[in-house]
Amino acid sequence: MMERSGGCLCGAVRLDAVLSKLAIVACHCTQCQRWTGGGPMMSVPVSKVTFVSDENIKEFSISDWGVRAICAECGTPLYWRMMDGPVKYVTVGLLDDQTDLGITEEIFVDCRAPWRDAMPGAAQSTEAEQNALLKAYLNEQSTGGSS
Repeated sequence: MMERSGGCLCGAVRLDAVLSKLAIVACHCTQCQRWTGGGPMMSVPVSKVTFVSDENIKEFSISDWGVRAICAECGTPLYWRMMDGPVKYVTVGLLDDQTDLGITEEIFVDCRAPWRDAMPGAAQSTEAEQNALLKAYLNEQSTGGSS
């Protein structure tokens, strides 16, 4: 089932989401390590997300292109999205039902904490590879897809 509901630790933020695939992406970038307390940020791709209660969502930008969000009440990490874009990833811990999900991809693997091993079977990409994808995406957005 691709439809899931969930919420933050205190319940102040609730959501309904349609997963775009049954996958977990583990991001090892330095920002995600700090945001999660040391490990990778584990997120699931969504094609649609509706916040049932959203008055406690606090967004903040740490880069020129991305926005992170937390619950303003309990501090639970909620999502990451591109600046001026819809939410495309929510943290997996929000989901009430995590059935059939598995880690399929690790990104920023060259930033992975030295005490953390690679996740078996997950595709691997480096910071340089992710930055190249970001650059291509931003270029496409600025040219309206006519590159």
